[in-house]
Amino acid sequence: MTPVPGFPHDLFQGKQVVVTGAAGGIGRAIAAAFAACGAELVRIDRPEAIPTEEQGWIGCNLADRKSLQDAAARITGPVAALVNCAGVFRRMPLTEAEAEAEWDRTLAINLTAPFLLTRALVGQLAGGAVVNITSVRAETSAERASAYTVSKGGLAALTLALADELAPLGIRANAVAPGDVDTAMGHTDADITAKLFARTPLKRMARPEEVAAACVYLASPLASHVTGATLRVDGGFLAV
Repeated sequence: MTPVPGFPHDLFQGKQVVVTGAAGGIGRAIAAAFAACGAELVRIDRPEAIPTEEQGWIGCNLADRKSLQDAAARITGPVAALVNCAGVFRRMPLTEAEAEAEWDRTLAINLTAPFLLTRALVGQLAGGAVVNITSVRAETSAERASAYTVSKGGLAALTLALADELAPLGIRANAVAPGDVDTAMGHTDADITAKLFARTPLKRMARPEEVAAACVYLASPLASHVTGATLRVDGGFLAV
């Protein structure tokens, strides 16, 4: 397992970490980073996305409440960190016939699922941390993607609410807000990507591993007095 630069290899030794959306892109990098720090992983994703040769997975349709409840029931013992990374993004103008269905699906996966999973695991998270993957789009709109913009804005607000409500239980809640990330989702529209590069001071996409490192930090004792915060990993996109 490749070490995570700057973090001890035993930072999460023997501790259980739950990561949703762990089969690809940012989620896979997050799971790998926690594993490199010694974590015992519970990885959640769509059954069809799960690598058949790997252990420690729970198949779940996060848009379906019953499926999510069943998945949560399979997680036993203390949870040191819950990383709500699973998300969907599809450009859908309001005038499209599918816009209403896309709204329901996007909010179910990007916003309702993190709420329900956190609620289901709150009794196991005492002394632990929740990290929600939001987006720079929580603060500025995504072109032709109102559902995604609202879902990430709502997740950012949920993070603040959780930080307040769960503090008496010793549970911290923070968010990581990536900008454009070098994943399949980040390459959906070449023209829009070019616009993002033009605005971003660092002039490149983030690597998934860079987002993962932010998650490890916020979930770890290194951030023991950090809650209700959003750590941007956007190359300076929102700075200009």
